[in-house]
Amino acid sequence: MIFIGLDVSKISTAMCLEKNNNIKLFNYSTKKDNNVWIKNTEHLINYRNIKYEYLKEKDYSNSQILKLKEFDETTDLIINDIIDIIDNVDILDSIRIGIEGYSYASSAGPLIDIVEFTALLKYKLLHKLNKYTDIKILSPLTVKSECCKMTYEPRIELKGKKKIQEIIHLENKEGKQATKFDKWDMFHAFLNNKNISCDLKTWCQENEEKITKNKELPKPLDDIIDSYWIKEIYKINKLYIS
Repeated sequence: MIFIGLDVSKISTAMCLEKNNNIKLFNYSTKKDNNVWIKNTEHLINYRNIKYEYLKEKDYSNSQILKLKEFDETTDLIINDIIDIIDNVDILDSIRIGIEGYSYASSAGPLIDIVEFTALLKYKLLHKLNKYTDIKILSPLTVKSECCKMTYEPRIELKGKKKIQEIIHLENKEGKQATKFDKWDMFHAFLNNKNISCDLKTWCQENEEKITKNKELPKPLDDIIDSYWIKEIYKINKLYIS
């Protein structure tokens, strides 16, 4: 069985693919190859450089058509990478794909673009891998909550004098609620989770001081780690039917 986690973004889509307990990581990014974080992790992550010329096109109609063509090319790259890896999989085996859903906190313009991009990718996943594939869409809140649940012991609060009511709080070691997790919390959970073992985690642990000096978790690490969590949540929680 193959498990895939997809953190979809038009500028930095990340994919974590697990086959026979082997992990392969991919990133489809508009960042240049000389980006320090790309250069330092290119031995761990398969990078595909994306160039969006539609952003330079001044004519509105031309830019919209060019955007669709370039989204088509990017989603083809993702599909082809999956097909290359599953090419020799027995037809009885299954592919399980988890995709993080939309964050509606995004502003209108970027949200419209990501909806177009994601819809195109979902369509291709369904039509090109359909006989093998089960796809689940995980809400951003689900990804945060399950990440916390899989890493930290819940805090249990007992209320009531006569009838004891058990309240379970999902939070990290600092008492931050899972529903309020941000990229840094997902990163620290990735490092703290005792069941996660992969080369990227080892590298992040070795470079934790450099990473945490940044105001924001550097791209593409944030997206790659999210894709890993999506894959892991799908696998561990058995969202599929065997």
